[in-house]
Amino acid sequence: MRKLIVYLALIAVALLAAGIYGAAHNQISYTVSPEYFTELKFIQFGLIDASVPERVRASMVGFLASWWMGFPFGIAAGLIGFIQPGYQKMLRVSLKAMGLAVVFTLLFGLCGLLYGFIQTSNIQNGGHVSWYVPGGVTNLRRFLCAGYMHNSAYLGGILSIPVAWTYQIICWSKDG
Repeated sequence: MRKLIVYLALIAVALLAAGIYGAAHNQISYTVSPEYFTELKFIQFGLIDASVPERVRASMVGFLASWWMGFPFGIAAGLIGFIQPGYQKMLRVSLKAMGLAVVFTLLFGLCGLLYGFIQTSNIQNGGHVSWYVPGGVTNLRRFLCAGYMHNSAYLGGILSIPVAWTYQIICWSKDG
């Protein structure tokens, strides 16, 4: 019964961690391209109130765009925690696995940003026609790089599940 309570608590922590991650992540991508937010994300999320500072709104967008990723992560990565002996070890190892997943996702997103800078090194306005680019964008390269970073972070979030599983299995195998 205690492991079930830990599991449900881990899902709640994953929801919160994913939202906080999104808010922090958007501070980096806002630095890369404020236009990614002013020309796209603020409009998408209905956060166009200019009385709220742009960086605060960027964090709000990040939280709203990513909190839900904590649910599938918490379910999938938390389930394997049941292999740990005892609820206390389940909690401790699962929280460490979650922290590892956050770091992995951040690094994956930063790799996406780097990849974006490489991919757009010779970009011309009108390039990347497969991407939606609002008409008011003046720095296309930075806008696209922020997009690369965002897309990579979502992929990194998905790939962080097997990373968390692997960590859990390694910790479990050390007990045996």
